[in-house]
Amino acid sequence: MLRPDHITINVTDLKKSQEFYGEILGLKKLDTVDMGDHRLYYYELTDTLMLELIEYDDDHGELHPDVKTRGIYRHLAFQCDDVDALYEKLMSHGIICLTKPDDVPKLSFRNILVEDPNGVELEFVKRA
Repeated sequence: MLRPDHITINVTDLKKSQEFYGEILGLKKLDTVDMGDHRLYYYELTDTLMLELIEYDDDHGELHPDVKTRGIYRHLAFQCDDVDALYEKLMSHGIICLTKPDDVPKLSFRNILVEDPNGVELEFVKRA
């Protein structure tokens, strides 16, 4: 049986990424692994799913595909208790919010889209 294990983000700014995921979103830091030319930083998403942040020693350049580009990873979605309160918290920390809190009746949730410090799109939803 297949099940998700981890989601990986190549970071552009480790300090901002750790602050965002660890302090602002409150994810529990699990472990750090030094792989020589890069380091892995793990955070708990659920009992069986981790977020893996990778910091490389060398710069591989930047690629920013358009959100409508086909064949790419688009975003990671988190469930949260209060989209509006999270939106205010993220705004107070200077996080880029791509949308304001919005109801999506066809999907029975309220959501926001934001960018993490690496430009990765995240969605936060409160299901009805």
